[in-house]
Amino acid sequence: MMIALVAMVVMTMSANAQSVNNESKLTFDRLSSYLELRVDQVEPVKTAMAQFATSMEAYYQLSDASKAGEAWEKIQANHKKTMKKVLDEKQYDKYIQTLDLTAKNTAERIMEATASK
Repeated sequence: MMIALVAMVVMTMSANAQSVNNESKLTFDRLSSYLELRVDQVEPVKTAMAQFATSMEAYYQLSDASKAGEAWEKIQANHKKTMKKVLDEKQYDKYIQTLDLTAKNTAERIMEATASK
């Protein structure tokens, strides 16, 4: 379930801004609870997640497929670096496992969708 929640944060591109805000808040609240964030970690994690979502939106707009792999690696490395600064070791490990699994599952869904076209 947490994997789906993180994916919603990363992939939310709904036309209805209010709905996105509500979904994002619910998703963040669940992620916050899952990672057991301290009060002083909440805002930095929110900021990091927002930056990651913005980067992912730009990534999905790439028209040059040859640069997609490099762009994804850079986005992911930057995000992981930021999260490592904010989270403690246990939280970071939980987050990375979830993020990596989400990325793997998302890639599989994209490949399946592409193959079925």
